[in-house]
Amino acid sequence: MHNFLGSKFKGNCRQLFAAITVNLVTFSFGLYTGWSSTVAPMLQNATDTPLDHGQVLTANSISWACSWGMLSAILGTFFWGMLADNYGRKTTGFLTMLPYLVSWVILLVFKTETALMVSRFLGGLGASGAAINCPMYVGEVSEASMKAGLGSLFILMYNIGVLYVYVFGVMVSYDFLNVACLAISVLFMVMWCYIPESPIFLIQKNRMDEARRSLMWFRGKDNDKEVSEEIDSLMRHSDQTTKATLADYKKRGTVKALLIGLVFQAGTQFSGINIILMYTVDIFQKSGSTMSPHSCTILVGVVQVIGSAIASCTVHRAGRKFFLMATYAITALALITIGSCFYANKVDSTINTGMLPVLSLSVHVIAFSLGLGMVPYIIYTEVFPANVRNICMSMLMFFNNVLGFVIIKAYPSMSDALHISGCFWVFGGVCLAVVPYTYLFVPETKDKAYDDIRRELLLWFPDRRHKDKAAEVAKAEKAAAVDQVDGGGGGGGGNVVVVVVEASEMKVCMGKDQSCFTTPQQARDNVK
Repeated sequence: MHNFLGSKFKGNCRQLFAAITVNLVTFSFGLYTGWSSTVAPMLQNATDTPLDHGQVLTANSISWACSWGMLSAILGTFFWGMLADNYGRKTTGFLTMLPYLVSWVILLVFKTETALMVSRFLGGLGASGAAINCPMYVGEVSEASMKAGLGSLFILMYNIGVLYVYVFGVMVSYDFLNVACLAISVLFMVMWCYIPESPIFLIQKNRMDEARRSLMWFRGKDNDKEVSEEIDSLMRHSDQTTKATLADYKKRGTVKALLIGLVFQAGTQFSGINIILMYTVDIFQKSGSTMSPHSCTILVGVVQVIGSAIASCTVHRAGRKFFLMATYAITALALITIGSCFYANKVDSTINTGMLPVLSLSVHVIAFSLGLGMVPYIIYTEVFPANVRNICMSMLMFFNNVLGFVIIKAYPSMSDALHISGCFWVFGGVCLAVVPYTYLFVPETKDKAYDDIRRELLLWFPDRRHKDKAAEVAKAEKAAAVDQVDGGGGGGGGNVVVVVVEASEMKVCMGKDQSCFTTPQQARDNVK
């Protein structure tokens, strides 16, 4: 018992260490996102600008600095998944952090608008890599009991990165801010050397000895016999070890999972989170609040971290659907309230909205951290088979980044056309629409085996009316798994075992001589 508890504790610590380390890339993603909020006012001020010859950026240049990352992230979605599949999650981790490291060096060495844009472009490449590789790696090395908690570190580390750059942006100079960001990239490069490759990737590449050693490390075991059962379990699931074909992507369950992911990614972008994080100071200046914009920005960053920390501790205690519906509804309410503050200030600029903008934004970022910013990535690791997960995640990230680029680049024009209040009302309306969609179309995945999730994905409306139907399907499949019948008299006597195997959503029946048929009756007739 003592050895078991010791290995369990050791394994949990190692999984936590690995999850924190890989999410230093996500931390850098947060640095990259929040950097523009603190630096933009400086770059637009002739007195404070750090650029050579006192160069000042226009509002259009600032919008490009904010949106370049989304544009390059679109390009990144084409190759990060393939790199992870072909060269491994560990190599991809190094390559994902490299653009951040180079971008901070560029900002330190060159003080021109062109260099700044190049730096922002490179950072976007790392952003798409973080969104694809980090959740996938954590999902593959975590035990079932720790998967949700460790999966929530993605949004927690992102938010800590945003707060980190907010605080340093106020406290130190432009150059020291970039040094503080560069230090995180260097720290990751050192720590990542000591973390093993994902055992699932090694199994996919048939590197079984390395897979056993990797799993032993993550589970805190001393010999491979203790992990043999888990290795066998992974190998029994063919989708963990075989290369995906076009038919795998055309399955109804995969198509529905993709549709769910597309809606969630749209909800993430229309929540306005990137606008809020990149224009925080500017938003508070226009909201009618009398509080210092920089103080409000740091306060929102602190609240965001607290919210994601709470999420890390509570996400495994409630259903995924509950978190998503509740947080989308709260986010919608917060966005509509923020928009109303802007509208009130437009009608009468003397109106003091006081703490309402700060409270609304705080509620928004807490809701985002608890649900829509984190739970979808946990769901993705649960609804996609391992052999299609990389490409499907890449598809979702491509859509996410295209939509993000359009929204960020169009935000200044949208604000002129609709007023900033109209922008936030539109964002709130979209978030509100996602609530009934989640209830009707999204299956609950908490504490469910993949086979059970797959069955619910085959139903377009996996609500209470269909739970009995899903249970009947599961019971029928289990009863049909091994069907023993009499083989008839004569020389063909004896029992015939008819095994029903599901492949590509079709049932294949295997007789005792291992011949395959489309129905159990054909198997019986063949034997007779």
